[in-house]
Amino acid sequence: MLKCEFEITLFLQVYMNILITGIGGPTPIGIAKSILLNGKFKSARLIGVDSNKYAPGLYNKELFDKTYLIPHSSSDNYWSVLESIISKEHIDYSFVVPELEVLKWSSKMKTDRIPCDSLLPDYDVAKVLYDKYEMHHRLIRSNLVPGTIKVESTEIEKNIGNFPKNTFWVRAGFGAGAIGSFKINKMDDLKAWIKINPHIKDFIVSEYLPGRNYACKILFYEGKAIRASCAQRIDYLMAHVAPSGISGMCSRGKLINKREIVDTSIKALKIIFDGCGQEPHGMFTVDYREDECGNPKITEINIRHVSFTLAFALCGANFAEDSLRLYLNDSSFDRVFKIYEFDDDYTFIRGVDAQIQVLKDSEIKSFIS
Repeated sequence: MLKCEFEITLFLQVYMNILITGIGGPTPIGIAKSILLNGKFKSARLIGVDSNKYAPGLYNKELFDKTYLIPHSSSDNYWSVLESIISKEHIDYSFVVPELEVLKWSSKMKTDRIPCDSLLPDYDVAKVLYDKYEMHHRLIRSNLVPGTIKVESTEIEKNIGNFPKNTFWVRAGFGAGAIGSFKINKMDDLKAWIKINPHIKDFIVSEYLPGRNYACKILFYEGKAIRASCAQRIDYLMAHVAPSGISGMCSRGKLINKREIVDTSIKALKIIFDGCGQEPHGMFTVDYREDECGNPKITEINIRHVSFTLAFALCGANFAEDSLRLYLNDSSFDRVFKIYEFDDDYTFIRGVDAQIQVLKDSEIKSFIS
């Protein structure tokens, strides 16, 4: 019987059709490469979509079996076009990556059926985490986040008395952490920064965190934490042209073993889930910066994979494959919670046009010895 079940699983894997959204970005590309990395899913058909006609992934015929230009998730015909593709390509499972699309799919899932299976958080949870201030507000009593206030761009003068007295950090209230981010040393800096970012209506002002930058990836499934792992971001692509020094694309980092970060991440997400009355489910990345005393504080929680997800997969922490095995109800997959840990110090590097690579410290030292 077990042999029969295994053969059926292999059959499904061979003919599995997988949709990946947002293929203009590095994260969906990393997910696609992670899926094809090992033998289990090498024969999967990958279908990619993006709303930007200049998205590089649309033209990557080596990685994707078929690609489509689709309307933006805010468009009225988003669902009709996407559902047509899903039907035409017989999609079994989807990786929904851009956070606005995660919100779109989660919203539909709350009131209707989504057109194919996907690992998505509840809509109420997704809304809280997409809104950085709301996330901080929910966690402030836990002492897991830095002190934070929300400021509309038109009300800076009214709120000057509420800002930290020393150096602080300002960011856009929604979206990726690097958007609208800037280190403020004096009030004139803040006024100028807001003036040159008129498209950002809501900012959050936080305690400045000068320490190390961590990311903790956690996969929850039907109420339980299944897999987790950690990394440290060190350098960023094009950091010299970003006023904050953070471009949003990590060019160098390390895969690390940090159990306390995993425990803190689970604690924080449990507070969010409980506050929304929902069970833990979905793929999350919890971002941290250390304060001046070396205490990690949560800066944001992403409702998706991160851009260096392939670095994890290259070292055995393949979250994309884990998601698919859960979807397939693979009897050989161990659902007992596991933290992926690494025997050696692994550094991942990436250039503007270079694929991500993972190196052992010994390889790096061989060039400088």
